[in-house]
Amino acid sequence: MTYHSESVHREVGEAGMEVKNSHGRLEIELPEIVDILAAGELQTLLLDALAREGEAALALRADRVARLSTAAIQVILAAAGACAKADRPFTLTRPAVAVAEAFARLGLTEELKKIT
Repeated sequence: MTYHSESVHREVGEAGMEVKNSHGRLEIELPEIVDILAAGELQTLLLDALAREGEAALALRADRVARLSTAAIQVILAAAGACAKADRPFTLTRPAVAVAEAFARLGLTEELKKIT
């Protein structure tokens, strides 16, 4: 399934996320609440970003996150895996304390360390 930027930006908006080109990498700033609905939006944006050819790195900014759902963690880790398979850098930058706590509750602290 291919996603195009124009349709994604029209359809995705509840959580206020969008893919931005920042200093040669694609960046998505995560909102304060990344619940199951926001996880679906994030998945759509990540699929769009991964479909873009010629773009090297993908980064998620997580400094504003106060709550991160298990579904969102699954989406983040799936994107990290897809980037690794495509030989594209993936990072979760500036993770808030709530992000570390959410990963730790699931026993995924080491996985978080791999992507930060």
